[in-house]
Amino acid sequence: MKRWLILLVALAIGSMVAGQSSGYRLRVVSWSCKAFARGVLVQGTVRNISARPLQDLRANVWVVGPGLRMASNSAPLKDRNLMPGEVAHFEVRVRTSFDSVNRCELWFRNARVIQIATLVPNPR
Repeated sequence: MKRWLILLVALAIGSMVAGQSSGYRLRVVSWSCKAFARGVLVQGTVRNISARPLQDLRANVWVVGPGLRMASNSAPLKDRNLMPGEVAHFEVRVRTSFDSVNRCELWFRNARVIQIATLVPNPR
């Protein structure tokens, strides 16, 4: 009987730990950052990994070029409201005055300009 009680307590604690959120609300499934004449195209897909719907989502991009010159832009996701587990496509075009890109930074925000914690892998 004592062993069963210990096992039940251990399972309860384990399920509470497993059910806790990592703090991230979005996960970028894949994305790319491609330079072209006077601009950069960033596109990919993102998944809502939180337990709640996310509304009015925008993808934001910062592009760093030679000599630390910067450019930025944002665009709404095609599916602005993302239910838990749903995946949405995003695409942001950034006009630049430089032809090569040293780095692209991607992040997401809502309509109130609050940044949403996102797991972002390196672009492909």
